[in-house]
Amino acid sequence: MIIFFGGSFNPPHVGHKIIANIAYDELKPNRFIISATPNPPHKKNDCILNTKKRIFFCKATFGDNFEISDIEQSLSKPSYTLKTLEHLKVQDDDIFLLIGEDSLFNFYKWYKYEEILKISKLLVYPRLGYNTEKSVIPHIKLNAPIIEISSTDIRYRILNKKTIKGMVDETIEEEIKNVYINT
Repeated sequence: MIIFFGGSFNPPHVGHKIIANIAYDELKPNRFIISATPNPPHKKNDCILNTKKRIFFCKATFGDNFEISDIEQSLSKPSYTLKTLEHLKVQDDDIFLLIGEDSLFNFYKWYKYEEILKISKLLVYPRLGYNTEKSVIPHIKLNAPIIEISSTDIRYRILNKKTIKGMVDETIEEEIKNVYINT
């Protein structure tokens, strides 16, 4: 079994790590792959750090149970989740795509979302203000707390000279601040 957790990770934060650890403990996958998406088709490119820097931050954030992958760098652009999952699919291997409840409600807008559902199962973590019970898209809800940390808020806090202590891995906190101040 594989869990795939893709995202901007702009920057990765302790909320991402907590969710990944809970998913790992709950499902005990053979592989848990985390990928910083090169250029998410649905997001503006403003303030998105280069992928190599975000991969570096992911390696520092997540730890040894997780495989930090640059797989999406080698696939054709734009970077679509379906392409990545097709590349990862191993015969008879279940793939779980880890997404937030906020993404579940827009999932029907994803590139070929029906195909994604054919080759993977959605594993959904809770987000404040969302309720997966209303979704008609099949998914498994991760038994996890709502974590009120976002990459957007971290970037905002950095630009407004507010603390991010405890929100990102302490070993890279200063580097994250410096990178976003100079972007």
